[in-house]
Amino acid sequence: MKSDNLVQLSGFLTKEVITNEKKSYATFSIGRKVGEDTLYVNCIAFPSQKFKIPFDILAKGNEVFVAGYLRPNKYTKDGVTHNVIQLVVEKIRETDEN
Repeated sequence: MKSDNLVQLSGFLTKEVITNEKKSYATFSIGRKVGEDTLYVNCIAFPSQKFKIPFDILAKGNEVFVAGYLRPNKYTKDGVTHNVIQLVVEKIRETDEN
């Protein structure tokens, strides 16, 4: 894990996980109440020899703990370029409260 850019969060999965046929990645979003607002964080995970994506716990509404690093992501939608930050997840587990 990139220690100079380490991020650790817990939150609730806001929708079902999106993946491709080979399950070579998974994208999801977690949300956490912050005062009267909700903070949403877009996440992406890539499986490796050291990290297996635990699809069995990645269901909408589950509370999870994630750790990883932030990276910029640029995409174009309807002719408009968007610059966003996403969390590249390297660890996922259910929170202790589950």
